[in-house]
Amino acid sequence: MKTIIFSSILFCAITLPALGALTDADLDKIRLIVKEEVKTEITAVKKELKAEIAAVKKDLKEEIAKSEERVKEYVVIKSSSIDDKITFLSYLVYALIALIVGAIAIPQFVMMWRSGRDRSLERQVEILTQEIEKLKQQRIVNP
Repeated sequence: MKTIIFSSILFCAITLPALGALTDADLDKIRLIVKEEVKTEITAVKKELKAEIAAVKKDLKEEIAKSEERVKEYVVIKSSSIDDKITFLSYLVYALIALIVGAIAIPQFVMMWRSGRDRSLERQVEILTQEIEKLKQQRIVNP
């Protein structure tokens, strides 16, 4: 029990200087130390942030380049698809024009051919009728 009382008195005597108040000089020193610590931490954090920002910028540039390539490929594919469709439609229009021209021109040519044939037949008929008339007149004159 003596040892417990002796040790508790000893501990109380040791803790008495800890109860003293800090002076302004002590507080200034503490503030100076804290400021220096904060500055070093801030500079370290700034360096880390700069490195991370540079890495993010690099990643963004790579992603932008990749996305631009994908967009270019997409545009090329779409434009070739559109070109194919336009080519098909133009061939279809050409075929329809040819069909319409054929539908109009062929009957016209047939009509021209028939009218030419009819004219030649009419001429032959006229020539034959003239010959018949001459023969009739010769028979009437020479019975």
